[in-house]
Amino acid sequence: MVSKARKPLDLSNLVVWATLGAFFTLVLLPTFYLISYVFLRWNEVRVEVFENPIIGDENWRQILKVLFFSFRLSLSAVAFDLIFGVPLAYILARKSFPGRTLLEDIVTLPLVIPTSGFGFSTLITWTTVAGIGGFLGLNSGLISLNALIPIINVPFILFVVHVALTFPYVVRTLETKFQSIDVTFELASRTLGASSLTTFRNILLPLAIPGVLSGAVLAFARSLGETGATLIVSGVSTTASIAIVRWASEFKLATASFMGSLLVMIAWAIILPVEVYVGQRGRSLKVPYRMPRALHDRLIKFERFASKRLSRIKDVVPLAVVLTTVVIPIIVVLNSVIRYWSADPYTGKVQGGVLYQLFGPSNYFNSLLRATLTSIIVALASTYISMCLAVPLAFIIERRWYGRIIRTILKVPMIIPTSSLGLSVLLLWGPGGFNLAHPGIWLIILTHIVFSVPVIVESIIAAYEGSGLQMYEDSARTLGATPYNAIETVSLPLLKGGVLTGFILSFTRSLGETGATFIVMGRDVTIPALVVNMVEALAISAALFTSTYLIVLSLILLALIRLLTRRR
Repeated sequence: MVSKARKPLDLSNLVVWATLGAFFTLVLLPTFYLISYVFLRWNEVRVEVFENPIIGDENWRQILKVLFFSFRLSLSAVAFDLIFGVPLAYILARKSFPGRTLLEDIVTLPLVIPTSGFGFSTLITWTTVAGIGGFLGLNSGLISLNALIPIINVPFILFVVHVALTFPYVVRTLETKFQSIDVTFELASRTLGASSLTTFRNILLPLAIPGVLSGAVLAFARSLGETGATLIVSGVSTTASIAIVRWASEFKLATASFMGSLLVMIAWAIILPVEVYVGQRGRSLKVPYRMPRALHDRLIKFERFASKRLSRIKDVVPLAVVLTTVVIPIIVVLNSVIRYWSADPYTGKVQGGVLYQLFGPSNYFNSLLRATLTSIIVALASTYISMCLAVPLAFIIERRWYGRIIRTILKVPMIIPTSSLGLSVLLLWGPGGFNLAHPGIWLIILTHIVFSVPVIVESIIAAYEGSGLQMYEDSARTLGATPYNAIETVSLPLLKGGVLTGFILSFTRSLGETGATFIVMGRDVTIPALVVNMVEALAISAALFTSTYLIVLSLILLALIRLLTRRR
């Protein structure tokens, strides 16, 4: 009897389906579970939010109030980012000058710095005598914590923090877009007598509209979901992300989940149209009407005047924004650690010094060591697991017809409020869901995987595109290499720079995450959460030291990213 030959197992399809299954389970399901949770428990949500027997629909009123405030804050921050970020992006993309690389690193720093540490630095800089107020000889901070900006009615400190944390999304996205535009278009316009501003309005801006939209959407979503720094500088104000953390801590899960689901849907609603628009190659802005001749002539005349007389202002003001929002707070907090090292410099009390608060009765040094160990374990574990998923997922995105859909979906975990993400993971994997993990280190790891995978995937794709990888693989295949061997010996070595950059970016993001961690951490406190706890306990000197510790770690990791990028 002749047995039939067995058909060899198609490992490539097995890897694809295993990767997609892990993607759905570890990234997609936690991202959108909060919405299904609201529908599944609608009766509970309806009673708590809309028909509470004691307070009626007060929770719904609070949700609306918090959402409107968050939208006002986020829109104001994005408008500021665009006004000053567009010229800075143009400078970085088109001009060469000493210190350009340093300026790029400073702009990028808020992307990698833990937000709780940065928020505390900003708080010290503007509202205490240890900051700018003391430098100017005042007996108090330069600005009150709850001082409002006129017209938009947003606290100044909160606005500064959100501008600093969203500014890089606009600048770096537009810088990349400007670099992709052929400079020949600008030269042709200038040879025809157009001023630099007229050239920018007629040539660069229409071509850069996809980049403007992408940067604005990312900045808006980042502001809407910011939690760590906002917890420290919010004062009496409450944003949507903070409200979720507070309601979850008060066990108002129905209200918190309803707010979180709204934010997830908002994130999806704003990113999908932009992704569709940006996906249409060669799309540019179409002017819907013809400008009246008289107005057009006046505009040309003004642009000529501004190009000659205001060019310096255009270059200097964005640099001043970066200096004020990023550099000065970091310098102030580093200087404050030295001044507060042995005692409070204003009262002379040893109890107010860094050494006493770290090694005295409160013993914050041991808490810092435990938090450091927890943060490193979480960052390494979540980054390693995310790397194992992200590498094959990046190849699937580049080589399968549905890759564009997956890449669009992956943008959502990057921009949804982390407090919503943390609550979703808690409800899905925690005691109230599948009961696979209790609040603690494993639940933190599961949460961090969700936003780490997209970060690594984007870094790998950035290295993949324009590398000619497919050509090298095809050459290896013609020499007899199997698909697996071609990827192992050709593709991965060529993508090594993108993989390592993604690893460091993911590790840094995990190390600095605050909002989601607060909801799922239990007793396993991470360093950013410890900073918030120190500030709430008024252990200011200990918080100064811990913030400096986080900033130094971020600077080291940023230097590693720069080194890897140069080598690539």
